[in-house]
Amino acid sequence: MNLSKRVARQSSVQVSGRLYTALLAFAVTAIILPRHLDTATYGVTAFYFTLFLLLTNVLDFGAGQIVVREASRRREEAAELVGMLIGLKARIAWVGIGLVATLALAFDGPGNATTWLAIVASLHLLAHAPAGIASVLQVDMAFRPIVVAQCLGQSTWLLGTLALVALGVHEPGWFVVAFGLAGVVYGVSTWTAGRRVLEPSFGASVERRAWLWRESWPAGVAAAMATVYFYVDTLMLRPLVGDEAVAYYASAYRVMTFVLMVPVLFSQVIFPIFSRLWPAAPEQLGLVLTRSTRFLFSLGVCVAATLPWVAQDVIALIFPVEYAPGGPALAVLALATVCVFVAYPHVLVVLASEGQRTMMWISTGGVVVNIVLNLVTVPRYGILGAAWATVATEAFIVVASTVVARQRTGLVAGRSAYLRPLACAGAVSAGLAALSATAWWQDEALHVGVRVAFGFVAGVVGVALSGTWPLNLGVEAGGPVEAQA
Repeated sequence: MNLSKRVARQSSVQVSGRLYTALLAFAVTAIILPRHLDTATYGVTAFYFTLFLLLTNVLDFGAGQIVVREASRRREEAAELVGMLIGLKARIAWVGIGLVATLALAFDGPGNATTWLAIVASLHLLAHAPAGIASVLQVDMAFRPIVVAQCLGQSTWLLGTLALVALGVHEPGWFVVAFGLAGVVYGVSTWTAGRRVLEPSFGASVERRAWLWRESWPAGVAAAMATVYFYVDTLMLRPLVGDEAVAYYASAYRVMTFVLMVPVLFSQVIFPIFSRLWPAAPEQLGLVLTRSTRFLFSLGVCVAATLPWVAQDVIALIFPVEYAPGGPALAVLALATVCVFVAYPHVLVVLASEGQRTMMWISTGGVVVNIVLNLVTVPRYGILGAAWATVATEAFIVVASTVVARQRTGLVAGRSAYLRPLACAGAVSAGLAALSATAWWQDEALHVGVRVAFGFVAGVVGVALSGTWPLNLGVEAGGPVEAQA
């Protein structure tokens, strides 16, 4: 199969599964809980959800990417690599549990049921350790079992939440426990699927484990810092401006993270290809990077061009009316999406080319920028300050990662390739601006869903006219990538 078609197919599998899980997450966090809990209580729940997402994203401390990179090049070492990864994740899980306990006691106190339920829920982090076997499925570009496991976990979360609502439960800690149960189901399901492909080996020598740690910790710091600057806004809002602000910002951030699943999932598919091309065919790596970036840019710039015009309507369509203050924040966050879309392939090229230490410093710089800007802007501007801090941080990351990736691959920036997608996005934005000024658009009787639908269609048209679809990576079957895949 042509590599472009294979990447498109596996990305479609990933996106389809993530659409399902994202819709369930939306049902829980945007429809069920905001209507069942008051805004302050929902803010506490969102705080722990965010904390768990942060921890699960850094649980392997960069070793997952290193294992995928090395196993993509030497598939025969996958069993040992996966075994070392699982052991490392289990040890870090205990650190995460301790962190949750510390924060829960600090924020909610030892006499609060929420504290102890959150600590119980944090035990689900241990289930993510055996889920490290998913790395071999990623190497083989076999994402269907991973997607099935994610769907099972998310379905468990939804069913658990519905059961608690039906029982009339309002204690936020129980909803955090339901979230943790989903992680357990995902971990067990992934382990079961991965064992059909590979039997992990846990007998690695001390020297091998030390080697993995030396390779991983810079990537781990980079991943940790990236997760911190991505989620720290929500965590900082609670002590700076209160629980209700967390709820408003979480509503806007939930929409943005839904959109960002596209570059995340696409990059998971493309990373093993980058890893194989770096030593085998660096000239092809540059070509795949360029075409991947142009494709993601066309998607991201159209999101950034359309979402600000319908941001308030999106919030009104999904959330209860009291969450309307999240609309302006979503309009600002939309501007960060194009930066994230473009940054992902460049970040992964840096990691594939063994530049994890460089990526560590870039991500650390992003954390410094984000925290400083949040401390300066949030007390004065609230959630809008947090949103602009995110935009500035993502702009810093995309510039730094692009410069480094192009230096390592020897690419010369081909700016003309981005003019057509940019022009299409500009035309779409101008069209929506003109439409938003009409009496028809401003009519209060017009359902918000109609305006959202117009924005979505306009964005799709912009992507269709940008000339980047269908995906063409410029590498045909029989090349070094296909031979090893």
